[in-house]
Amino acid sequence: MGLVSTARLASAHRLLDEVVDELCAAAGAGAADDELLSVLMLCEGMARRLDRLVVDTVADLQRRGSFAERGYTSTAGALGDLMGWERHEARRRLVAAEQVSARVGLDGAALPARLPATAEVFAAGRAGLRHVEVIARLLDSPAAGRLAPQVWAAAEVQLSPRPASTPPLSWPRGAPRWSRPSTRTGPNPTTARPRCSTSCT
Repeated sequence: MGLVSTARLASAHRLLDEVVDELCAAAGAGAADDELLSVLMLCEGMARRLDRLVVDTVADLQRRGSFAERGYTSTAGALGDLMGWERHEARRRLVAAEQVSARVGLDGAALPARLPATAEVFAAGRAGLRHVEVIARLLDSPAAGRLAPQVWAAAEVQLSPRPASTPPLSWPRGAPRWSRPSTRTGPNPTTARPRCSTSCT
């Protein structure tokens, strides 16, 4: 099993290198504005997919006790040492792992994520790590703790980014890219920041 996993990792490493090389070539000299914007969107979409993989992997390692087995008393400290992340970066990923990854009960039964609505939009790429961190902090506040369970759940749904709040994060090959000007007034909807009830920065 280990040999199969190692071979798959080696293949994934090679394919990722090829993808990055292709994106670098697409963004090279002579690229049109539309092409450069599409490269940005593809990069953001892939970054969010990788973030979801990282978060689920951190959650799995934490459930297994892998960090404790290596002598770490803090998962955030382990991530900082092993990955070279700053403390806030490690903490952000740990919060996401605790809030939007599926859980396992003491009896081994599968449990939903603590923030199911946020987990859904995070998995769909409509919310990034910062969104998850902000929503988790708001719903962990004393005021939110006083809400009835149904009201708390409704508040989470309201806080989760709606489908129209972020532009698409990938472009099908051959599809028009950023070619239709907006007819709305105010900020360009393709560049406007997602609306949050608190700052997303």
